[in-house]
Amino acid sequence: MAWGWYPSVKHATFVVVIGLISLPIFRSKLNTLYKAIYMTVPLTVVFVTLGMFLYRWPVAVYSLCSLFSISVLYYFYRTKRPWLYYYTLILVDLTMLLVDLLGIEI
Repeated sequence: MAWGWYPSVKHATFVVVIGLISLPIFRSKLNTLYKAIYMTVPLTVVFVTLGMFLYRWPVAVYSLCSLFSISVLYYFYRTKRPWLYYYTLILVDLTMLLVDLLGIEI
């Protein structure tokens, strides 16, 4: 209990590492399908981490996850990304929402 901050720092570091790994993948010349498939990992990591940090305040979790999703959708719209990115984001959103509403533990 003396290091109560350690798990939070570890999870935040994991989100940063996933983000740094994702940058070269999204900038590469891979096919859009492969990038959309890979995008499920960073999106899920962000949603799960937000849920873990704020599990005591469900309204905050839903608000921040909704804000994150809307900002990612806006980014896709502004940069004119293919429909597969939108589909992946909506699929991950719905999956994480069902995981939370049904009380599934990871």
